[in-house]
Amino acid sequence: MSDLATITRRIESFRNEMIDLQIKLCSVPAISPASGGEGEAEKAKILLEFLEKNGYDHIDVIKAPDLDAPAGYRPNIIAKYKGQSAVKTIWLMTHMDIVPPGELSLWKGDPFQAWIEKGKIYGRGVEDNQQEMVASLFSLKAFQTEGIRPRYNVGIVLVADEETGNGKGIDYVLKHTDIFRKQDLIIVPDAGNVDGTMIEVAEKSLLWLKVKTLGIQTHGSTPEKGVNSFTAASHLIVELGRLYQIFDAVNDIFDPPVSTFEPTRKEANVPNINTIPGEDIF
Repeated sequence: MSDLATITRRIESFRNEMIDLQIKLCSVPAISPASGGEGEAEKAKILLEFLEKNGYDHIDVIKAPDLDAPAGYRPNIIAKYKGQSAVKTIWLMTHMDIVPPGELSLWKGDPFQAWIEKGKIYGRGVEDNQQEMVASLFSLKAFQTEGIRPRYNVGIVLVADEETGNGKGIDYVLKHTDIFRKQDLIIVPDAGNVDGTMIEVAEKSLLWLKVKTLGIQTHGSTPEKGVNSFTAASHLIVELGRLYQIFDAVNDIFDPPVSTFEPTRKEANVPNINTIPGEDIF
């Protein structure tokens, strides 16, 4: 039997273990403090325990300081498994953080208590990015269990803060370590298709803007005495659609192939219903 067939068969034997790890990871909401969560520290403990039990030759935790997180930092985990040659390292990079669950009433169950339905796992984070994370970890566990050394060193990188800008995640790792070399291959399994044949080679760059409109606050019964900042912001949001016509370049290497301009988060303005807001932010 070839090494590939041996590894594939071994991975299949881990089916229940992979499901169990997914459910365990899902139960720890690794949401960024910027999105109202506590960060990835508790989730990192589960992953470190897994790595320590499965024969990695080197494990390190790079802590990005974050006073908004209860732990005081955001963890980034680096683990290496020695191959037949150290000429280069094949890195598999996934992220520990997840986005908030959104409107809970729209979920069929508790988003942090994963469940299985018709052969699929449902829960917040089980696809983005735990599917890829668990697949990476158990792929290497298959090598370890079978006693097969890969041709080159293999590295696992589990980063924080991917969902909110990477400042406490891979950006911090790149600025404070020199673990990556030019000859290394870095695979980020964070996108793909059903049969695994798609390789993403480029992403459009991203710009987040926070827009504040200023008006004059007044009581809702006397709107003529104020200037409604919420109304002004709403007009501006509608006008954003014109940017599609102004910046209309097309490049088929991207999907979608055009620049996109969309409002996302709307911050709260006044807490009551009878005040005309003097400040609005989106």
